[in-house]
Amino acid sequence: MDQNLINEELGNDEEELLLVLALLMGNLDDDEDGEGREDVVHVDVEGYRLMSNASFKANFRMDRIVFERLVVIVGNHMRETGRLQRQRTRVDLILMMALWPMFNQDTFRSTGLHFGKKRYVIHYHYRYIIEILCELADRFIKWPDEVERAQIQAYYEDVWGYIGAVGCIDGVLIQITKPLENPQNYVDRHHQYSILVQAVCDHQLLYRDVYVGNPGAIGDVRNFDNSPLSRNLLTNPDMLSEGQHLLGDGAYILTDKLLIPYADDGYADDWMKTHNTLLSACRVRIENSFAALRAKHRRLKKLPMRNPFLVRYHIMACFVLHNFILLEGNDCEGLIPAVPPPIPEDGYVQLRTEARERGAVKREYIANILHPHV
Repeated sequence: MDQNLINEELGNDEEELLLVLALLMGNLDDDEDGEGREDVVHVDVEGYRLMSNASFKANFRMDRIVFERLVVIVGNHMRETGRLQRQRTRVDLILMMALWPMFNQDTFRSTGLHFGKKRYVIHYHYRYIIEILCELADRFIKWPDEVERAQIQAYYEDVWGYIGAVGCIDGVLIQITKPLENPQNYVDRHHQYSILVQAVCDHQLLYRDVYVGNPGAIGDVRNFDNSPLSRNLLTNPDMLSEGQHLLGDGAYILTDKLLIPYADDGYADDWMKTHNTLLSACRVRIENSFAALRAKHRRLKKLPMRNPFLVRYHIMACFVLHNFILLEGNDCEGLIPAVPPPIPEDGYVQLRTEARERGAVKREYIANILHPHV
């Protein structure tokens, strides 16, 4: 809908238009059981701003100073994109209303009780705030540049002795409500409906690449192959310097850019086990990052949404907020990789085959350093 039309209509009957927009954009997924006219309970919303910093952080998962930086950044972006031509609600209140259902498992109705608003007003603000956060992703999720990669590599070498590692990669399943269209595509190996997300993080739990990709029925390898990161690692020399690589688990395919553990069927040699142990010790950072993400964003434990597009917006917005909080509102350093050119299927297979051969040699070289055996 045209933004100018929205602004004109808001001047006439704001609540009725917000109801229509909320129904069109998200079906108010977690509140479909309500009927009748909603009553608004008076709430002292200003009291949230008067909380102590500790109480504010307990409810909104960030320090007040970081929140004020978010208000400025989001407010500026809203003005630049024409979303804030005639301001009726303060940006800080809009943000608090949108963040509450992201950080908690409250429904839009119960969130409305906290802010003295009707559920469709909360949903409307939530809907365009998560869009804005996704639009800001390139500022707060960036691939590490050469200097940063050297720092990450030094950390893993100093702490675990594993050379060349500049990040960890893994996939995480985000459980969702049964989608309205093609629900069978979203059934994962746990027989639940989910979206598969691929992420790369550094030693500080900062996400450096996020791909909110495919339905949960698709595995990590296929999700990786579909992601821009897969093609960039094979074709873009700016992604990794000589001798550098990511660390993944056994679900991925070994290449010289992505090292995985040796298969252990109970007969693995001691040097293989040493390599696997140290690789896993390094790779635990990605598991820690997912735990921290879900601890803050409780709604990610199960998203009560049926619209896959809205689900993807919500998930990416959570990753952006995770980095924003860790960075304390500062822009992430690093680079934004160029969009990789399309690669013919036979050319992609050839590149990956060559990378696998180099990866086998590279992994054994590192394993021999960790546990000399030849």
